[in-house]
Amino acid sequence: MSQQTTVTEEFDISVGSESATVRKLLTPRGQLVEIESDRDGHESSSSIRIDALGLESLSWQTQTELEERFGCSPPSQWDADTEPRSTAGSFEISNEYADVVVSKITTANHDALIVRAPVKRTELRLHPSMLHGLASCETDLFSEFLETPHGPHEH
Repeated sequence: MSQQTTVTEEFDISVGSESATVRKLLTPRGQLVEIESDRDGHESSSSIRIDALGLESLSWQTQTELEERFGCSPPSQWDADTEPRSTAGSFEISNEYADVVVSKITTANHDALIVRAPVKRTELRLHPSMLHGLASCETDLFSEFLETPHGPHEH
């Protein structure tokens, strides 16, 4: 990380042996989220940096679509609709095009990352396997998501 990049918030999302670190970065060009994932049994980690518009486009994807794209499956006892017991961390990423809230939630069985775009009224819950898949992707994935610039429901 350059001296001009500052980490302002950070939290870990984990289920069993899988985990990811989510950071809010302030850079000379704006705010970003960095997702870094270590997969059990792998020596290196993967990471990706995403701006607010990319996160907003992520928020209108479905869990099933992303699991198929990344070749992952939810952890045992995963329930995407379980009410969170607590929110362990939350921050906002914004730019002139989008505002997104990124939060860590804890349920009875697992941690998850929530990516919520309040203006679009979309939200996605991501488990650590999905975060690993996302961290391993190229950023052109978000260009593909933005082919429907107002989401699948054309809000």
